[in-house]
Amino acid sequence: MRGNLLRLSLTLTILIAISFGCSFDKDNPYTSVVTDTSAPNTPQPADKSVNQLLVVTLKWECNEAVSYNIYFDTQSSPAKLIALNNTQKYQVVSNLEYGKTYYWKVVANFLDGSNKTGPVWSFTTGTNANPSGSGYVMYMHSISTTLPSNVNAMYQVVDMSNHGVTNLNSSDFEVYEDGAALSSESQVSIKKHDQLPFKIRTVLMLDNSTSLTNNIDQIRNAAETFIGNILPSQEVAIYQFSDSPILIRDFTNNKDTLIASLKKYQLGYSTTDLYGSVVKGASLWFDNFSPDSVLQGSMIIFTDGNDTQGSSTLSAAINAVSYKKVYTIGLGSEIQPEVLQAIGTAGYYQLSGVTQLPAQFQAIQTSILEYVNSFYMLSYKSPKRGSEDHQVIIRIKNNPYTGSGSFISGFYNSAGFYSAKINVRK
Repeated sequence: MRGNLLRLSLTLTILIAISFGCSFDKDNPYTSVVTDTSAPNTPQPADKSVNQLLVVTLKWECNEAVSYNIYFDTQSSPAKLIALNNTQKYQVVSNLEYGKTYYWKVVANFLDGSNKTGPVWSFTTGTNANPSGSGYVMYMHSISTTLPSNVNAMYQVVDMSNHGVTNLNSSDFEVYEDGAALSSESQVSIKKHDQLPFKIRTVLMLDNSTSLTNNIDQIRNAAETFIGNILPSQEVAIYQFSDSPILIRDFTNNKDTLIASLKKYQLGYSTTDLYGSVVKGASLWFDNFSPDSVLQGSMIIFTDGNDTQGSSTLSAAINAVSYKKVYTIGLGSEIQPEVLQAIGTAGYYQLSGVTQLPAQFQAIQTSILEYVNSFYMLSYKSPKRGSEDHQVIIRIKNNPYTGSGSFISGFYNSAGFYSAKINVRK
């Protein structure tokens, strides 16, 4: 009797496990393993992958989450936050080093305020088989159409170190529509940055708290040197912050006006609203990539400390700079490098002395111009007609890099497209 009951109990246990979607470890058939698809899972690259390139797109699967926080580090317990409230299931990481192991994890955030942390995954980059580090990564920024049948795509090309590539010509690219190469009848045209209606906006956010009493004049002089090197198409806005962010001069490309306004940069208060100043600065521009108007913004933040005021949060600051280019410069021993790294989406730099500030400003200006000069605009006349979706693929001929981002694609709809006669002069 007891044997029959035991067999019945075991049968019911297995049936209940199957009904709840459990899988069984083949080495222990009585131990169930439940796969929780609401936690981050199925990483790409696969866990412990090797021979990865220096630009990697991290991908994962997860059900029901509304956003994700991504941690990425060279430590086995990744603590460096590189993205906060990312609504996509991917994150591009670049500037990696050859032959190094990287660790990452994803925290899934849910609508009810709860979250789930996925496992720690890792991958290892390959050895430097190509010392020159040749290869290109492409980013699609926008794709649009204009009548009668024009397709326009704004995109960017960077090298394996994430520096802008400026020397490519139309003949270096291949363009496909629905899998077929475009013919000469499509009149393909690819313009570079200097042929586009481009405007650069830069926010200069300067700490003026009382801890900088002995450095105010040197900081002002460094800012003056930076302004002296801006381009005619570059507008700068200057803010100082301690108790709160204070506007010194709104966006203008007039160097004399900007330099004169720096006289207002004076010592402030013994409190630092770093996070609130980040939020304010990031709100001052929105990047725009279209055939008629191209705007690329960035912010440079200089500070010698951390947020001592507490009126805003680090979470708010990181969320504000998502998908925007922000450079952070820290001076002295009271800064929090991990905080400035999280805010500095385009780079974080630590100085041992204020005399290094002019050179750092110039290095950042060079980085800004490299990035801006790496934009390209593709235009062509499509032969497609009717309200149908079509795919455009752009790639670089003989690109040594073949991983994620080695080509770009986008979709457009040909509704309303029609043929227009071309007037040929005799």
